[in-house]
Amino acid sequence: MNRRVERRRFVASVGAALLGGACSPSAGPSEAGSLQSFAARRWTIGFSNASETNTWRTALRESIERSVAAYDNVDLLITDANDSPAKQVADLEDLLAKGVDGLIIGAANTHVANPAIEECARYSIPTVIVDRKVSTDQFTTFVSTNHTWLAATALEKLIELIGGRGKLAIIEGLPGAGPAVERNAGYDQVLARHPDVEAIRQAGDWSRASGQRVTENLVTANPHLDGIHFDGGEMAVGGVQALRAAGITDESMRDGKPFLTWIDGYNGGLKLIKAGIGKFSIQHPPRLHGKKCVESLIQIFRGEPVPKDQPMKLAFITPQNVDRYVALDKPDDYWAM
Repeated sequence: MNRRVERRRFVASVGAALLGGACSPSAGPSEAGSLQSFAARRWTIGFSNASETNTWRTALRESIERSVAAYDNVDLLITDANDSPAKQVADLEDLLAKGVDGLIIGAANTHVANPAIEECARYSIPTVIVDRKVSTDQFTTFVSTNHTWLAATALEKLIELIGGRGKLAIIEGLPGAGPAVERNAGYDQVLARHPDVEAIRQAGDWSRASGQRVTENLVTANPHLDGIHFDGGEMAVGGVQALRAAGITDESMRDGKPFLTWIDGYNGGLKLIKAGIGKFSIQHPPRLHGKKCVESLIQIFRGEPVPKDQPMKLAFITPQNVDRYVALDKPDDYWAM
């Protein structure tokens, strides 16, 4: 079949699916699935980013850009949904209309990208889902951390630090986003095992501003917290600013009044761990995520298999080993990995 006709029919069917209409029949294998050698033609990768409202996702995009730049015959198209599902639907339609050979998708929520993913599967267009789960299984590969494990492990550490009892706060991630949903499930599991722990939970959006705002509110209403867990290091930096403004000194925080833990390797947070203010975090490396996404698509373009799930290997970060990860000469927003 003429490839131009095939692509036009594919884009039309995806547009109908995204808008809730019927899908057209499969038109056969795509160019990405052919036996043509990788080096013999140009390829286009589309990256549909949920947003760049936090620096983790900016570092992810930078890593994807850098990884694609290593290939002279690969082009990259990027969209930013600004955390809007409706905008991401339009973004995916636009990327597909431009004839991408493969997609990297950081989904705004668990279902918004499903129609595009399922149509891509029918036409053998590979889809790499990064960081945020989707609720269809028709994607090609999923590159991410186990967010439920990540959250449960970090919260268990905080409960250990406060001696298994007391009052703590959890500042959660963006409501409805896949990682936040999965992490909240991890927090639920841990708290169910610790009846002597009282937990106050409020949502942020992984930004420094939300960490500061939510912590201010929590500390005003609960001045004697034994511990605070943040769903991201950037929120933790804002939270420490709020604690200082409330009269809680760095020395008090070093002494565990309150104990502070969080998730990820945000450099500003690593500096706080280096200073003894933060006690524990677990890597969640955006640059490694981005590199693995591009590598996966290149493998697929070359006709090589990739696993359905590609979990990231993560390290625990403490005051004892933080020197391996922190970059004191870099800005807070720097992500080493």
